Amino acid sequence: MRRNILRNVCVATAITLLALSLAGCSGGGDKAPAQTTAEPATETTAGGGGAVGGEEEKTGSASALEGEKTSLSLANTQPDTDVESLQLYACEKTIEEATGGNFNIEVFTNSALGDTDDILEQAIQGTAVLTVTDPGRLADYIPDYGILQMPYIMEDHTKIDAITGTDMVKEWEKGLEEYGVKVLASNWYGGARHFVCNKEVNVPADLNGLKIRTMGSDLCIQSVTAMGAVGTAMSQSEIYSGIEQKAIDGCENQSTSTYASRLYEVCSYVNKTGHFMLLGTPATGTIYFNSLSEDYQKLLVDTFRENGTEYQAICAEMEIECEKQMEEAGMTIHDVDNTPFKEAVEPVYEKLGYNDLRDQILTEAGLK
Repeated sequence: MRRNILRNVCVATAITLLALSLAGCSGGGDKAPAQTTAEPATETTAGGGGAVGGEEEKTGSASALEGEKTSLSLANTQPDTDVESLQLYACEKTIEEATGGNFNIEVFTNSALGDTDDILEQAIQGTAVLTVTDPGRLADYIPDYGILQMPYIMEDHTKIDAITGTDMVKEWEKGLEEYGVKVLASNWYGGARHFVCNKEVNVPADLNGLKIRTMGSDLCIQSVTAMGAVGTAMSQSEIYSGIEQKAIDGCENQSTSTYASRLYEVCSYVNKTGHFMLLGTPATGTIYFNSLSEDYQKLLVDTFRENGTEYQAICAEMEIECEKQMEEAGMTIHDVDNTPFKEAVEPVYEKLGYNDLRDQILTEAGLK
C-alpha cells in the first residue's frame, strides 16, 4: 500500500510539472523536474505498454500471462524523483498490468536495498532482485563491455541505440550470463555527467587536488583522475554529506541526479564537461531469470529495452529543466569547452586497450 501511494504521488506531481514545462514555465519550489514526464511514459509504448504494445495487445497478453505468479524487486541508488527511479516505476506499471498483477513488482530507490554492487551480487546468488548497474562496473567481468562507459565515446544520447544495438554489445551481454548476470538492456540513459563542485572549472588543471566522487569502477576512477581530479569512489547516498563535511570536494554527476539529490545546496557550480554519457544497465541474475517462463522473460527484456529507448529523449529534456531549476536556486551552470578534457582522457583509452575497440564499435554502429 505504501509503495502504491508513493508511486501515485510521484506520478501526480509529474503531471503538474509536465503541464508547467509545456507551458514554457520553469516551475519552482521543491518539486523535482525529474518527474516531468513520468505519466506520459507509463501510458505510451515503452514506459506504459512497452513490451506488449497498445491497449488491445496489452489486454490479450495479460490474459496469456496470468497463469504464472512471481515477484521481483527493482532497486537502485538514486533518489525517488530521479529519472532512473521513474523508469523503474514505469516498468513496474507495464509488467503488472501486462500480467494482471501476477508478476508482482516492488521498487526500492535511494539505496534502500544497498549499493549497486551489493544488489547485483544478491541477484547473482539467486535473489529475485534487479538493479541498474553500468558498463563500467560490468567491465570487471567482460573488460570490452566497459567501452560503453568511456568518456566521450559518443556525442549525445541520440547515438545510444545505434551503439548498444550492435552485435558486439549483444555478444557481451550474452557473455555476462556465464558470470550469472542477465542484462536486460544496455540503453538506459541517465544523463551527461559534469563536474559539480564549489569552483569554476575550465581546464583539467582547475581540478588539481580536488577529491571528486565518481562511480566505483576502475575506468571511471582512471578517467576522472586523468582529467585532473583525484577520482574517489563513494556511495551515491553519501555524496551530499561527504561534500557538506568536506570529505570530498565535489562529484561528477548528471544534472537530473544533482537536482534530485539537492546538491545545489552544498555546491555552487555545475561545470558542463559532459565527459560521460551515463548508461544504465538493468540487470538481474540468471538463476532468477531462467526460472521464469519464456513469456515472462520476453516481457522483462522487451519492457526494459523499449523503456530505455523512450526515456532517452525524456531524460535529455529533464536535464535542461533541472539545470533551470538549479539556476533559480542560485547555482551557476557553467558551459565548458570540453576539448582539453577529451585530450586528457586519450591516454586512458590507450592504457585500457580501447583504441581499436572504439573504432570497431563506432564503425559497426555506422557512426564512423
